[in-house]
Amino acid sequence: MTASALPLAPTHSRIVQLDGLRAIAVLAVFAQHALKAPLWMGVDLFFVLSGFLISGILLDRKAREQSYFGYFYARRARRILPPYVLLMVVSSVLFGLGWAQHWYWYTFFATNIGDALNQSGHDSLNVLWSLAVEEQFYIFWPFVILLVPERVLGYVAAALIVLVPVLRAVATPWFDSFWPIYYLTPFRMDLLAAGALLAAAVRRDRNALEPFKGLAVLGLFAALAVLAWLHLHFPRFRAANTPLSNAGLYSVSLVLCTSIVVIALQSKGIVKRLLCNPVLVYIGTISYTIYLIHLSVLYMLWPLHLNRYPSAALALAITLLYASFTWFAFEKRLIFGSAHKKAQARVQVTANESVATAGAARQAPQSRA
Repeated sequence: MTASALPLAPTHSRIVQLDGLRAIAVLAVFAQHALKAPLWMGVDLFFVLSGFLISGILLDRKAREQSYFGYFYARRARRILPPYVLLMVVSSVLFGLGWAQHWYWYTFFATNIGDALNQSGHDSLNVLWSLAVEEQFYIFWPFVILLVPERVLGYVAAALIVLVPVLRAVATPWFDSFWPIYYLTPFRMDLLAAGALLAAAVRRDRNALEPFKGLAVLGLFAALAVLAWLHLHFPRFRAANTPLSNAGLYSVSLVLCTSIVVIALQSKGIVKRLLCNPVLVYIGTISYTIYLIHLSVLYMLWPLHLNRYPSAALALAITLLYASFTWFAFEKRLIFGSAHKKAQARVQVTANESVATAGAARQAPQSRA
């Protein structure tokens, strides 16, 4: 899940409305698990966002000819590992060490493979499959960005968007259910590639998406209509495990999520104000840990047999408290700490140089006199 996408460091231009979009994505995932709402597309939205943000960071590092792999993987480690390790500790305390018999899937970020093989720990850890997809994709994608010319990168991403649905259709007979298609990276990387395509387009021309705003709105409503129609008339379509369902359904979700990201990037007026709402921005900022812990909280509360809606409200409150605590306790410092100090140092140096230059300018006429 791209809930794990890194917030941009203070030295980058931050797109605030994407934080609001992350909040909507994580709340959709929560609603799916807590209220059985048909909002599984929330994870797909995270994938598109992750592809856009991470590809943008990599393209920026490549253009500046700065530390590339070291910078990228160090940032990923600081962002991903501490909340991940803490989740495993909390899960062990709450639900035992059942996951330990399959420790290799959790150690090497391969839980999506474990889930596809029915080799996993407590069901609350099922959320880690999307994180595994991202980490596996980002083993090879930085090499693609580094080695492929920027003008060609968009074509590579577009090729993945076209080829992956074909791969899903061809691979369908290999599996007894749709879950391996849903979990495994080769079948889901078209979403990350869609985000990368947007990043490549915006990098070449910051206004590149403006002409597509109307098309994105059309794509949004068309995809929503198709998904709603399928949900009402063919509620088992996703579980059918046919070439059509596996190839087509997730491509409809791709259209939906990519359209949403384009609209968010081009948003103005009420849409931008909504996405930049401070509450949504804050939830989006801590969305990674919300995503990690929310299912554990739900599994902790469900044995109490509370009414569905009070149970969901209590779970959301506990989840937000936990994510807020970890954010202020260590996550924020790990992500922004050193970068923020360096930025402050650069600002101070610039200020000192400006003062010195101004002082020299004032003294120069006196020396000539």
